[in-house]
Amino acid sequence: MDNPWIFLAFIIPGLALVLALWMQFRRQRRMAEELGRLGEEVGRLAADLAGLCKSSVGAGEQLVRLEQRVQRLTERLDQTELRTAGNRPYAHAVKLVQNGAGVEELIESCGLTRGEADLIVMLHGVAQAS
Repeated sequence: MDNPWIFLAFIIPGLALVLALWMQFRRQRRMAEELGRLGEEVGRLAADLAGLCKSSVGAGEQLVRLEQRVQRLTERLDQTELRTAGNRPYAHAVKLVQNGAGVEELIESCGLTRGEADLIVMLHGVAQAS
């Protein structure tokens, strides 16, 4: 090779090509590493999501149990109110006796039997007198 320009004409593009290939190889290796890191991150996020889903199912089940308990307590309260609603004429009759009402007035205003009215007057009329 007598002419150095011909030598340089082949060497410089060849070196440029080698340099470009080397840079491309490094870029590809960095991208592969980044892809690996991103894959690991996706795995962690998937595990976190699975944990959140599991805990939300548990929370939903607990909410259902609480709703059932509230329903049972509401039913018990309703039953208690029904039982005590039957006692309301007696409470009203006691107040009437404490205000001086007699047996006949209790029978008429509260719908009590004579025995019930007598008993309330005896129990609560005596307490007022003493």
